[in-house]
Amino acid sequence: MKKSLLSLLAIFCALSAMAALRMPAYYGNHMVMQRDVPVVLRGVADPGKRVTAVIGGRKATAKAGKDGRWQMSLPAFAAGGPYTLHVTAGKEKLCFEDILFGEVWICSGQSNMEFRVRSAADAGKEIACADYPLIRSFNVAQAMNNKPQEDLVGAWQVCSPATVADFSAVGYFFARDLYHRLDVPVGFINTSWGGTDIESWMSMEALDSFPQYAKQLQRMRTPDFETYIAHTIAKRQEFQRALAEEPGEPQRWYDPATDRSGWGTYHVPGFWNDGQLSEIDGVVWFSYRFTLPEECRGKAAILNLACIDDNDKTWINGKLVGETAGYDVKRVYPVPEGLLEAENEIVVKITDMQAGGGIYGTDAAVYLAVDNKQIPLAGEWRYKIAISNEAYGYVDYGPNTFPSQLFNAMLHPLIGFPMKGVIWYQGENNASRASEYYDLFPALINDWRSRWDSDFPFYWVQLANYMQPDTLPSESAWAELRNAQAATLALPHTGQAVIIDIGEANDIHPRNKQDVGRRLARWALRNDYGFDTLQASGPVCIAVERQGGDLVLTFDEVAGGLTVRDKYGYLCAFAVAGSDDVYRWVQARIDGENRVVLSCGGIDNPRKVRYAWGDNPDDANLYNSAGLPASPFEIALP
Repeated sequence: MKKSLLSLLAIFCALSAMAALRMPAYYGNHMVMQRDVPVVLRGVADPGKRVTAVIGGRKATAKAGKDGRWQMSLPAFAAGGPYTLHVTAGKEKLCFEDILFGEVWICSGQSNMEFRVRSAADAGKEIACADYPLIRSFNVAQAMNNKPQEDLVGAWQVCSPATVADFSAVGYFFARDLYHRLDVPVGFINTSWGGTDIESWMSMEALDSFPQYAKQLQRMRTPDFETYIAHTIAKRQEFQRALAEEPGEPQRWYDPATDRSGWGTYHVPGFWNDGQLSEIDGVVWFSYRFTLPEECRGKAAILNLACIDDNDKTWINGKLVGETAGYDVKRVYPVPEGLLEAENEIVVKITDMQAGGGIYGTDAAVYLAVDNKQIPLAGEWRYKIAISNEAYGYVDYGPNTFPSQLFNAMLHPLIGFPMKGVIWYQGENNASRASEYYDLFPALINDWRSRWDSDFPFYWVQLANYMQPDTLPSESAWAELRNAQAATLALPHTGQAVIIDIGEANDIHPRNKQDVGRRLARWALRNDYGFDTLQASGPVCIAVERQGGDLVLTFDEVAGGLTVRDKYGYLCAFAVAGSDDVYRWVQARIDGENRVVLSCGGIDNPRKVRYAWGDNPDDANLYNSAGLPASPFEIALP
């Protein structure tokens, strides 16, 4: 869940350091500006120069300050366009064409927000039908900085079958639903980076109130921090040059005749950040030998290697069968007829440049398919390190190494640009520290709002179901993170898209992003655009009480009433803990429009209730009549 590291050494120069007339990158051809609010224009010019802007027959002027900065505003525009913006400062001129006024949303988070339309469910159909010239996307180029920046890299793109494949899928499907309902232009600014912690997206000032970050923040504020970064980047460049000369391919390590007696062992699938390979970046070769039954030999097959972080080249019996670049792409390689023998060897060369690498997923996702047979390949593989960062003194440096790096480079330049609100999809990276999210998430929202000086709407996606389901009620970091997300609904003008029903056990990046976008759009349409009768939330438990030997749960947000999705009418995924604090599954049934009754026989003094509490509560089946799933929860009896 990460991308290649972009250089920290002045990818962007501060706008104020430039002499020529200039505006931030999000002022450009095909841009969408927020309707019905004053139009804010800003940039830099030579100090003291008078800057004039004209759009739609309206004119404004401003004088560049001593630092070159200037800002002006014009009266609000209704939805529409296209317009042309002319900006002049003396003989210098800027001209931006095909500008629309409509709805503007910022989309941010980690890989599931970054996830492209090209990888979504039914991608081919979605791309072919994406003829929406009034929907525009601005993708912020990934960058880091230890200081707040004034500009970023990116460009507006008009939605079409030729462009939509690289749009954020969640952003696009959200925007498309708004467009269909509102019939006005919709623009979304996608500023996201896979595999990033929430702290990366928070300002240093917001994190000052969290003692656990004090040392890192102090380090970032020291005068020699830039020197440290420069040294790190130089080491990285030296390391990258070495990668091109790794010895494995020239020495034919993919050849089955290679002596592997000195190679180590490692369980596959499994990230490198565990065990013998922890902290390793570079090139590591893996080998696995297996035997095929006679009826499978010589036949064409499909090799499935789950996902590989980051890039791979894969051989079977010395023949290259596939190679892929990208940490979030499933490896599915065709094996030609005549290649498979009785004894076989798979060899995988993996190149990883940042954080955890390796073949990752479930054991069941690593196999060879021959006819109707699946030959499992998970287990103890052999490995050998070809090139390691340790040999070059390079320490992995990425967006999570220090906090605030992405806020500074990818969010700060947008502050003050008029927009309607934010949609957010992040949390997977913080699940191992879920208890901190109860405070970090609302702190991020409050900080962003304070910087825009606006209580703008902020809607997010609760974590999907993922990994293997539990047979018995269990503790779950992912469930705790979901609970922290739900608790943040206490902030005003917030909403949560629950997707506990559309995740994938074997993939942290579920492909159904259409429903994610639709469920987020429901919140915006209901709260911000006057669709008051549209149901946005699934059922939410608001109370629990004892009635004899039963517990009765009361729910809000039931629309026309609670429903169960099971052909036999069984309601699942409820667990109750008694005086021993051990959770046990209980029978549940819907009672009336908004109540669920739990039968707690055999549980001494029931104290707490959980619903859909687990990494992957795949049997959770409580919905409202609008077809929206109930949010997972934990509630204690009064």
